[in-house]
Amino acid sequence: MQIFQKALPVIFLILSSSLWVSAQKQYALRLLCLDQSPEFLTKRVAYKTVFPDSLGVKPELKNVLSQLHSQAFLEASVDTLLRQDSIFTAFLHVGPLYGWAQLRNGNIEEGLLSQVGFRERLYRGKPFSVRQIARLQESLLRLSEDNGFPFAQVRLDSIRISQGQVTAKVMMDRGQFVPIKQIKVTGNVRISRTYLENYLGLKVGTPYNRTKILRLRERLRELPFLEAEADPVISFEAEGAVVNLALKQKRASRFDFLIGILPNSAQTGRMLITGSFLGELNGQFGQGERIYVKFEQLRPQTQLLDLQFNYPYLAGLPFGADLQFNLYKRDTNYLDIAYTAGVQYLLEGGDYLKAFLNNRSSVLLKVDEAKIMTTQALPDTLDVSRSAFGIEYARRQLDYRFNPRRGWSLFLHADAGVRRIRRNSEIENLELGYLYDSLQERSFQYKLEGKIEAYLPLFRRTTLKTALQTGWVISNQGIYANEQYRIGGNRLLRGFDEELVFATNYTVLTLEYRLLLQQNSYLYAFGDYARVDERTSNTLPGTPTVDFPYGFGAGITFETSAGVFGVSLAFGSRKNNPLDFGAPKVHLGYVSLF
Repeated sequence: MQIFQKALPVIFLILSSSLWVSAQKQYALRLLCLDQSPEFLTKRVAYKTVFPDSLGVKPELKNVLSQLHSQAFLEASVDTLLRQDSIFTAFLHVGPLYGWAQLRNGNIEEGLLSQVGFRERLYRGKPFSVRQIARLQESLLRLSEDNGFPFAQVRLDSIRISQGQVTAKVMMDRGQFVPIKQIKVTGNVRISRTYLENYLGLKVGTPYNRTKILRLRERLRELPFLEAEADPVISFEAEGAVVNLALKQKRASRFDFLIGILPNSAQTGRMLITGSFLGELNGQFGQGERIYVKFEQLRPQTQLLDLQFNYPYLAGLPFGADLQFNLYKRDTNYLDIAYTAGVQYLLEGGDYLKAFLNNRSSVLLKVDEAKIMTTQALPDTLDVSRSAFGIEYARRQLDYRFNPRRGWSLFLHADAGVRRIRRNSEIENLELGYLYDSLQERSFQYKLEGKIEAYLPLFRRTTLKTALQTGWVISNQGIYANEQYRIGGNRLLRGFDEELVFATNYTVLTLEYRLLLQQNSYLYAFGDYARVDERTSNTLPGTPTVDFPYGFGAGITFETSAGVFGVSLAFGSRKNNPLDFGAPKVHLGYVSLF
């Protein structure tokens, strides 16, 4: 008994070692060709030779045969499969290399074959390829299904094989032509059939298009004011295809306001309260139209008014009208008025390419006569007007446009125009009109603007927003302060007073980390970093004009039954000034979707 007790640990160790070795056992596969040299498979086929279990052997043999078939060894097969313990040996019959003697067109229109790149000479004398034939068939079927023939069939006919050479004809049975008979909408929605047909690209009477049908749900998801309650259903009838859409209205129109609470002003010694009010109607009348109104009180005696109207698919065509009006009053200094009229060429999902005409004028409201008399120089703001022609491009691929988790958006703007300087009567009354003589009163001016945003999902409920926004005013003549960009504030370069920074050109990089709480609710932390060039016509030579301001902060946006509320706190620094943690910029916002 004592001997057994002493031997027990040894027995246990031996059994454990045996089990461990068994658990680590591997299986090997050897391939031998009956009708080819030993080096043949090494050169032609890539395959695995070691497996953790025996179940991986047969799938790997199928992979080897598939590779040989794709290389025109159509007779390749496993002749014998032997197993000795953990070693499998497969004897392969490879067979001859098959080639094309000729592949001819049987009954297919030359135009169709040309569109898929078919040429008889591409097959003559070339190795037979199963994948090549499959691609040809797939291309012909896809082309037919996108042009009204969803039941088309493609096959090889008159197949003859002689001494490893294949001769065949490619044939097609297109079946019945199927037009779009009807787009049937169920659900309580306000939508024009004309708008819906144009937006989806499926007009009644046009050929059935499989590619567009497959993208229906994606296209509907991109609409701001409608959403699908179920997957689209296609029913085929004698007269054509009926597209059945179960839709419901989505809250896309909005009313919102933003209140900014800024620290005591150095000029007035009092706290500043700024406000922004915005109203936007999307598709409220069923035509896909957009009406936009914004009013901002950015600082005392400074107001902004924006009006925009967009109407898509004029007369059922892929063109839309875009009209804009902008008014900006800067204290008692000057008044800007701008008009824009554009024509949009509508792309998929609300994307567009636009050509437009823009007219802008800036009028001085008050002239500092004492300063002009003292300096004997014109002010840094003048009466100017500008007429320009330009193009604009916008594209967006977001999973949800109000609070995206993944996707990207792109906006590009370029215009060229003529800038005119108008003489100010008050300055001329001071007998200083000669100061204008050195100016080129008519000159060319260009504007380039761009914005790109990307949303990268990191974890299940978080995303990282990265954005780059830039704007440039380019001219061989000086740029005046009332022609510069005005940035800073809650929408661009946070941590500063609204429109504090005047820039002839700027670039702002944004990083924002979001924790998504609900569909329209999220916590976020952000950082903005900018390069700003403040150079104007009155900048003295050698004066530094480039600055690198930055801002950072955090906030929350949350949805209630009354709307979407937001609050953020930000700090910023510019011109190498230290951060003032006692003077944060606080922004309160509200968005009502309806």
